[in-house]
Amino acid sequence: MDRIKRERFCTVLSFFDVMHTKKILVDVLVLPGIRRMMQYIDYNSDRRKSMEIPKAEGEKNIRGSREAFTEDIGTNISLIEKRIRDGALTQEKWVLGRRTKTEAVLLYLEGVAYGKILEQVRTKLRVPDIDSVMDGGMLEQLMKENVWSPFPQCQASERPDRTAQALLEGRAAILLDHSPEALILPATVNSMFQTGDDYYRHFMVVSFLRLIRYLAAFLAAFLPGLYVAASCYHTQLLPTNLILSLAEARAGVPFPVLLEVLLMELAFELIREAGLRMPGAIGNTIGIVGGLIIGQSAVSANLVSPMTVVVVALTALGSFSVPNEEFSEALRLIKYVNVFLGGALGIVGIALGGYFLALHLTRLQSFGVPYLNPFAMPEVNDAYDLRDSLLRWPMRTLQRRPLFAWHRQRVRMRQKEGDNARK
Repeated sequence: MDRIKRERFCTVLSFFDVMHTKKILVDVLVLPGIRRMMQYIDYNSDRRKSMEIPKAEGEKNIRGSREAFTEDIGTNISLIEKRIRDGALTQEKWVLGRRTKTEAVLLYLEGVAYGKILEQVRTKLRVPDIDSVMDGGMLEQLMKENVWSPFPQCQASERPDRTAQALLEGRAAILLDHSPEALILPATVNSMFQTGDDYYRHFMVVSFLRLIRYLAAFLAAFLPGLYVAASCYHTQLLPTNLILSLAEARAGVPFPVLLEVLLMELAFELIREAGLRMPGAIGNTIGIVGGLIIGQSAVSANLVSPMTVVVVALTALGSFSVPNEEFSEALRLIKYVNVFLGGALGIVGIALGGYFLALHLTRLQSFGVPYLNPFAMPEVNDAYDLRDSLLRWPMRTLQRRPLFAWHRQRVRMRQKEGDNARK
C-alpha cells in the first residue's frame, strides 16, 4: 500500500495545467532533454484526447455538472481534485488481484473522515485474496459485511461531483482502474434516495421529490402484494363500487389473482431485460412498445384484468423512480416475497413481511454505520441528521456534517456577521 497526501504548501499541477504551460517551458527553458519531455507530454495528450470526459447517463440531473467518470483512474482522480482543492485530500493506493494487479485508490479527507470507518475499509481491502478484480461491482461484493442481504452496502456513482460531495461529508470513495464509477462508503438508506442535484435546487422542491421517491419505493415493494391480499382475502375493506369494478374486469380471466400478477410481473421483467441488452434506441423502443403491446394484448385475450396491468405498471414506475439502481433491484426481489405472502396470508402476511424487512434493515450496517441512519439513532446525533433525510431543510441550516464524519470536524458552515461577512 502506498499512501500519498498532498501537503498544503505544495502546488500540484494537473495534466491540463502542464499542457497550458507547455509553450512557456519550450520558449524559456533550454535544458538537455526538454524536447524529450515535451514528446512525452504530446504522447499523453494524444492518449487523453482519445478518452474524453463522457456525460453521466445513469445518474441524470437537471442542474449541476454533466461530467462522468472514465475508465482511466488518473483521469478520475483529476476530476475529483478539480472539485476539492484541499491539501487534506488523501490518496491511498492499493493493488488488488494476484494476476490482474488492478490499481485501486482510496480517497478521503484527512481529519474529516472518521478513523474507525477508514480502518474497516482498509481491513476489507486487505481480506480478498483473489486472482482478479475486474470492476467495482466485484470489489463491492467482496467487501460486503452481510453477503445474504440484497441491499447494497456501498453506493456506486458515476458522477465526480456527487463523489466529491460524499468526501466533503466525511465519507470515503474507492476508484478502480478500468472502472467508470466510484464506490462511496459507508452507505445508508438515506443516501440511496438522494440525487446529485438535491443541493442545487430549492429545498421545498427537493423535499417534495424525496417524499415522492420514498412513496415510489413503498409502491415498488408492497403494491402488488397489497393488491393480491385485498383481492383474495379482504374485499370487505374496499368500496362497493370498486369491488363491482374489479369483479366485472376479472370476468372471463382464467387465472387466480396471484398467478395473474406473477405472469404480468415476469412479462415486464422480460421487457426490461430485453430493452437493457438491446443497443441504443432499439432498446428504448422495445421497452415502450413491448409494454404497450403485451399489456393491451393480455387484456384483450382475457388473460389478465385491466386493474392488474395498472398495478404492475405503477409498480414498475415506482422502481424506476428510486435513484439508486441496486437499491431498486433489492426492492424488486422483495416485491415477489410480498406477493406470495399476500396470496398466502393476506394483510397479515404483508405485515409480517414489512416487520422482517424493518428488522433486517435495523440490524444491517455499512462499515460500522447503521444502515437506517439517521432514522434508527436520532438520539446519538440530537436528530440533526434528520434535517437532510426525508425532508431537506434550507441550505443555511445544514451547518454540520453527517454522523459518520469525525466529531471534531462536524461543523462545516458558520454564519458570518457584520463586517466579517463582507470580507
